[in-house]
Amino acid sequence: QFFSHGPNVLHQDSRAPQAAFFSPLQKVMLPPNTFQGKVAFITGGGTGLGKGMTTALSSLGAKCVIASRKLDVLKGTADEISSKTGNKVHAIQCDVRDPVSVKNAVAETIQVAGHPDVVINNAAGNFISPSERLSANAWKTITDIVLNGTAFVTLEIGKELIKVQKGAAFLAITTIYAESGSGFVLPSASAKAGVEAMSK
Repeated sequence: QFFSHGPNVLHQDSRAPQAAFFSPLQKVMLPPNTFQGKVAFITGGGTGLGKGMTTALSSLGAKCVIASRKLDVLKGTADEISSKTGNKVHAIQCDVRDPVSVKNAVAETIQVAGHPDVVINNAAGNFISPSERLSANAWKTITDIVLNGTAFVTLEIGKELIKVQKGAAFLAITTIYAESGSGFVLPSASAKAGVEAMSK
């Protein structure tokens, strides 16, 4: 059994050895209302990790904005999380590869929720392929989403925060092979290494 949806259970296998004295934590570790009054902006928030992080932040009181290309998926996720947590989740369509789309999404976020306190660059793309079979288009597609998308979101929100002299926590979801490199995921490894350099 692999990861389940949502923040409650990250991994559970009844056959796995358990610690003798400490049972696995089944809930978010932060105290209730940790993010009360805070605004969180999450790209790729409609599914997977983004959905899990949004659920956790919303359950801790954050006003969340989730952004991705598929508005129908986003709206479904926003409604689902809102009904679980009792906090409003806003769904805003955004293609992170397009600076104009990012600019519009950030403007809408500020209008409906306020300036973000937390920004999670989670939108990504990946596929498995031997490096020698990669096309230029395959390389460009992943790099556009992962590296360019993260840069466009970070720069656009950053500029808006500077205008109002406000700070925020920026988080980028990367992977261990960004540091080590890896065959079969070369565009993703390269793009995420760029994201890590940008974040530093």
